[in-house]
Amino acid sequence: MSNQLLMTILLMTVVTYGSRVVPFLLFKGKNVQGFARDFIELVPIALLAALVIPELVTPSGSIVIMHNPFLWAGVLTFIFSKLVPNLFLGIMFGMTVFWGLDKLLL
Repeated sequence: MSNQLLMTILLMTVVTYGSRVVPFLLFKGKNVQGFARDFIELVPIALLAALVIPELVTPSGSIVIMHNPFLWAGVLTFIFSKLVPNLFLGIMFGMTVFWGLDKLLL
């Protein structure tokens, strides 16, 4: 294994681990209020949206709206999950809807 590859893996490990541990060390035992609390609560949601939404809208590399089972299953599962707040039922609903739409739309 080359030194450059080993150094890259080591630095990536430090950055990944550090970004998760530092907030816990900084805010340990403190009552966080205001912007910092909002930031801590909303960042995971924003990151999940940034990862999921592009895959829903562009599953094949280009924007597809009408014949896109990923998008419609995601939208319908979101609506279902707002109405029925049960994680297991939401997952089962989403998988079933995606399977049905995949057969129907493609």
